[in-house]
Amino acid sequence: MEMIRTMRLRGFGMLLASFAALTCGGCIGVVTPGQTTQGGSGDPNNPGNPGDPNVPQAPNNPNSPNTPNNPNNPNSPQNVVVCPNTTAGSPLAVPLQRINDTQYNAMVADLFSSKVTVQTAFPAPIIGYLYSTYSGANPMGEAQTQAVLDAAEAVASQVADIVPACSSVSAETSCATTYLTNLASRAFRHTATSNEVAVIVGAYTHARPTLSYGESVAVGVETILQMPQFLYILETQPTTANAAPTTLTGPELAQRMALLYWNGLPDQTLLDAAQSGALADPNTRLAQAGRMLQDPRAHGVFTDFLLQWMKVKGFHADVHAADIQAALDEEMTRDIDHALATDAGLHDLVASQQTFVNSVLETFYGLPGQSSGPSDWRQADLGPDRRVGILTHPLLLAKFAHGQIGSPILRGKFIRTMMMCDDIAPPPAGAQAAQNTLTPMGATVREQSQARIDNATCGVCHKLMDPIGFGFSAFDGVGNYVPAVGGQPVDVSGHIESVSDLGGDFNGVRALGEKLAQSPKVQACLAAQWMRYAFGTEESSADQCTVQALATRFSQQNNSLTALFAGVSALDSFAQRRAVTEGP
Repeated sequence: MEMIRTMRLRGFGMLLASFAALTCGGCIGVVTPGQTTQGGSGDPNNPGNPGDPNVPQAPNNPNSPNTPNNPNNPNSPQNVVVCPNTTAGSPLAVPLQRINDTQYNAMVADLFSSKVTVQTAFPAPIIGYLYSTYSGANPMGEAQTQAVLDAAEAVASQVADIVPACSSVSAETSCATTYLTNLASRAFRHTATSNEVAVIVGAYTHARPTLSYGESVAVGVETILQMPQFLYILETQPTTANAAPTTLTGPELAQRMALLYWNGLPDQTLLDAAQSGALADPNTRLAQAGRMLQDPRAHGVFTDFLLQWMKVKGFHADVHAADIQAALDEEMTRDIDHALATDAGLHDLVASQQTFVNSVLETFYGLPGQSSGPSDWRQADLGPDRRVGILTHPLLLAKFAHGQIGSPILRGKFIRTMMMCDDIAPPPAGAQAAQNTLTPMGATVREQSQARIDNATCGVCHKLMDPIGFGFSAFDGVGNYVPAVGGQPVDVSGHIESVSDLGGDFNGVRALGEKLAQSPKVQACLAAQWMRYAFGTEESSADQCTVQALATRFSQQNNSLTALFAGVSALDSFAQRRAVTEGP
């Protein structure tokens, strides 16, 4: 019986997919099978393209090192932008975004009060983008279209069993219309229009002669879960490049806030604020954001952002045994929790000497055994040199290493690109082979680096990375602290090549961490990273004032991470949109 019902739903689902394409072909965000959305992983002009070495000259890719006047290129002349208001910012150009798998799962749970589970996977973001929220990371090609259909059918087949009974057969159409209209309004994050309801109820009506009442309503549900109004974050946008900026409506603001802070649907409090027009007030949005941050769902979003920012989300180091890996994952989560809970969150995140350990990590770090087992966690002080926030967390150290050997190049590049927001060009073809010709066999790591820096081709980039990475020389690829070798102290002197406040020499990761924790450049970079994650795109030169406005708020709140996360909603830019420039 289950198989027959599923096959029936699949048949109607395929019919409805074709019907939706015909009736909504002009709707924004509708993609038919075989078509890919602009900004896919192979699009060199996609602002989210992490930089394909095969297309380094892409003229409209802000990640390309050859982009003229790229504000994030440390080797290009910097255009100083004077912002008339350091707290407001300017309208944002936000590309069309499809919801991701995390948001889909959360919204399905919200819609059906957790009575329905997502048993067939919704399309996961494409790997290779800076953040999984990027527009290009969530395309809608043929494979994704089929996966969306499969996921919708799997949900609908469960809904058929929980649809509220109708009082009589004669009232079924009315019952179905009411149920589906209410569901669509929640799913679409706006009151469903008469045209939208007509499509959904039409699907129910078409199915009813051959399916039961519950199954027919489920076909309507399946339709909702495939419509662009559910799958995309639709917002009021200027229709032409030169059109005046637009302001988001109350429901659009509630949608944006709910998806940003909860990965889900707005609750009634947020909907009431949207309907009353209160969300037009930045102070009201900030207050709502503060309320939403108290929800555990918000913690999950911020943890996801920070793990992606550190590039350790889902990372499993071959150098760590399974029990150590699991303990390190939990330790990282607890470290993030602590940083989120403190007033000076940025300093705690990148410079704290405190961490959390269980019995596994007590052994790993060589601490006295005080924990009773793997589930017994306690806070521990590892000392100022051994633990410098996330910078010396074993997961991060292993991520930027070659097996058990730490990599000054990779570690320096992480600081340069993710904490300073400077761009580094991808290595040219044959870079490793060239290295072998620069230094003789047996050359030390520093000798190899100096040879790269002295080379006209290699030095342009390596002088920006290697000297920073040398500060990590006392840490191997496993994450062990090795301050001396053969009885001699390890040279941990480093240098940051920069005209910013960070420029100059430092000695060891502790000194580096303190510099980073207090740096306006790092504050602005983390603000930019949060905006990239929040809006699914990289900022352009036109967004520099918005980044500065958020960084100013961040600094004024003692670099509190929760203040940063909530503060973006209070920017005027959060509610304003300028036209998105299309690629050629």
